[in-house]
Amino acid sequence: MTEKELEKHNFLTWCRYATTKDLEKAKGGNSEIWERLYSEYAEEIEVINKTRHLCESISQHDMGIQKYDLSLKISA
Repeated sequence: MTEKELEKHNFLTWCRYATTKDLEKAKGGNSEIWERLYSEYAEEIEVINKTRHLCESISQHDMGIQKYDLSLKISA
C-alpha cells in the first residue's frame, strides 16, 4: 500500500466513525489539511454520509436492521 493509499484509507475510516463534534474540531484545527483531503475524497465521503443516514433512519424505526434481514423471504 502506497503512502497515498494509506492516507486515503485512514482518512475515510476516520470519517466513517467520527462524530459531528470530531468533524467540527478537525475542520477548525487543521482547516488547510481538512480542505485538501475533503476535496480529494468528496465522493467517498458522500457515500459514507448517505450510508450513515440510512443506518440511522433504519435504527430509529421499530424494525431494526437485524429484524429486517431476518424477515426476508426467498421465493423459489
